[in-house]
Amino acid sequence: MSIEGIRNRSQIRVITAGCFLSYFLFGMVDNMKGQTIPVLMEDAGYSYSAGGTIVFCEYAGFFAAAFLAGVIADLLGKKSTLVIAGVVLSVGAGGYALSSEFGMYAGFIFLIGLGLGMLELSGSNIISGVHTADRAGFYLNLLNAFYGVGAILTPLVIGIMLEAGYSWRTVYKGSLAVIVPALLYFILMKYPKDGDLQSVAQGRFGRSCVGEIVRLIRCRKVMIMCLFNFVYVAAEIAVATWFVEFLHTGRGMTDEKSAFWFSAYFTLIMLGRLVGSFFVDRIGRLSSLLIFTGTAVICLGTGVMGPEGAAWVLVLTGLGFSILFPTATAVIAEVPSANQGTMLGIFFACGGLGGMAGPWLAGIVSEAAGVKAGMMVNVFFCMVMMGLVLILRRSEKLPS
Repeated sequence: MSIEGIRNRSQIRVITAGCFLSYFLFGMVDNMKGQTIPVLMEDAGYSYSAGGTIVFCEYAGFFAAAFLAGVIADLLGKKSTLVIAGVVLSVGAGGYALSSEFGMYAGFIFLIGLGLGMLELSGSNIISGVHTADRAGFYLNLLNAFYGVGAILTPLVIGIMLEAGYSWRTVYKGSLAVIVPALLYFILMKYPKDGDLQSVAQGRFGRSCVGEIVRLIRCRKVMIMCLFNFVYVAAEIAVATWFVEFLHTGRGMTDEKSAFWFSAYFTLIMLGRLVGSFFVDRIGRLSSLLIFTGTAVICLGTGVMGPEGAAWVLVLTGLGFSILFPTATAVIAEVPSANQGTMLGIFFACGGLGGMAGPWLAGIVSEAAGVKAGMMVNVFFCMVMMGLVLILRRSEKLPS
């Protein structure tokens, strides 16, 4: 670590732990919908498209967070984004659990998405500021591994609760037992003045400007990676949203068994990120993206279109997805910018749009042609990801 602006190394550890906690919370709450949306749809009599629209609203909040988090960080400091995220998440989860009509579901899940988006952006931004740039791939993969920990535990706990007869509303009420303590940690966490971190991480201190945003948008590498993030998040969120429903209707599995496979899927995401943190920078980030997008295409396509016994292959899609987001974040962070926060904001905003579009489109296709066809939409997304990586690899080999 080369953090001259933070003299107390224990403070670095506290901040890093706070970032890991934010991503654990992100993974936990973000993946509660995979098992609760089908139950909510059954209770309320909603169609696949209505369920997809509810998830769409969550990622509309996520998209809004990409812009609000940067503004809040500039005005009030980076720590404030974590605190506000915890408050918004608490209100969203509590309100969603008490909702009784479509408008309330949509409004409160929007707040959940807003809180999750702020957690993701601020967690990545803060941890990038307290650790050296040459270790970006390692720490971003490790950070996202904590997302995997939350995502692994969530399906197991929810599966047990639903099998025991608890309501999906109880699941969201119970999440407050984790969200509120995390919020208290964010409040008590000591964080240095942003100027100190920025002077270390960037060697300069300043605000975003329109010219910088235009320059970033016109950069080929930024454009390709933002589109990659859009398609990746569309696929990852759509798979997470409809995974359990596919196992129910397409494979006839029970709640408990589908929860096990769903947890196994996220276990592979976490393990892939843990292992990937040690090799993505060594074998090359674009090469890693190409290998793992190819893995996702094969496993997802085989798991959905193959026989009933191919469910375990579908689970391997988690390995294919594992390193994609953190590695793509590290790739775009290579682009020189006077304001990394602005660039990450654009990148995460594209992911938010993908999170809105993916599950909604998969829900529409599922209603029209069946949940198997809806899941196949994600195979197309993965193929687009492969194409984008190939385009970027080819463009970087061309003489400038």
